[in-house]
Amino acid sequence: MNENVIPVEAVHERDIDLILLEELSTNNTFCEWFIRELNLPYFSKRNGVWKSISDYGLGESDILFSYNSKNLKIFVLIENKIDATFQEEQYNRYFLRAKKYISENECDSAFVILVAPKSYYETQNYFENYITYEAISSRFHFINTERSLFKKKLLDIAIEKQRRGYHPVNSETVQKFWLAYWQYVKENHPTLYMKKPDIVPYYSDWPKLYDKRLPKNIVFTHKLAQGNVDATFQGYPEEIEFRIKSNAPDWAEFVRHAKTFSLRVFSGKIHRTKDFEKQIKKVEKGLKNIERLRDWILQNQHLLNL
Repeated sequence: MNENVIPVEAVHERDIDLILLEELSTNNTFCEWFIRELNLPYFSKRNGVWKSISDYGLGESDILFSYNSKNLKIFVLIENKIDATFQEEQYNRYFLRAKKYISENECDSAFVILVAPKSYYETQNYFENYITYEAISSRFHFINTERSLFKKKLLDIAIEKQRRGYHPVNSETVQKFWLAYWQYVKENHPTLYMKKPDIVPYYSDWPKLYDKRLPKNIVFTHKLAQGNVDATFQGYPEEIEFRIKSNAPDWAEFVRHAKTFSLRVFSGKIHRTKDFEKQIKKVEKGLKNIERLRDWILQNQHLLNL
């Protein structure tokens, strides 16, 4: 037998589910790292981990992880993806389940997160809190035991499967909306830059815009179905995050994500499959709020300098 042959022909989502289930069920060090990577409340003790949990008639969580942060009971609802597309309203069902757990006093706080290969995460527009297969693979490499290196190999096979097998399928309806949006930005908001849409999958819901006067790691995102516009700061240290949060304008909400943070303004919900012209007032409101956020950042660039 050739020792260099991979141990399995293919890795599926259920295989990664079981890796996560084992680690979160038995390894406090992994739990602490996992929670820290997601910027969730501090891990004190584990309460339990369950696979394929369906509650309230609102669909299924791939994994439900319960832990305590001091006296607070925390639920983490985990969706695991390699390359399958999201089901209709899948994120919203996760979100509603999380709210229901809190309202039914099952927990004090609940968080919805995605575990997926990095390239998969970058093509989805729903889960803002995430951890990548690559990050978990690196963690297993760092532990450097025979068991952890075997799990790293399985994750790497899944990453390669996603890289080779995922091909986004264009939705003509959504592409039509995005092209109209792009043209409108180009003609009416020339200080904002948006890349011309090419292939636009059905679930693509977050047009991204930039201003060339600002660093490339400040991204403006119009989250259509949510109705929010975000100015997201990527790769900034905690000191800068603290400055932005402390000085944020009262008309914008400060939002912390797993790896980034944003200033957010609600601008009205927009449906990417409906006629662009009939929603143009909400589009314009969103773009004006992006410019308002942009102008505030330009006026406060000193906050970004260490």
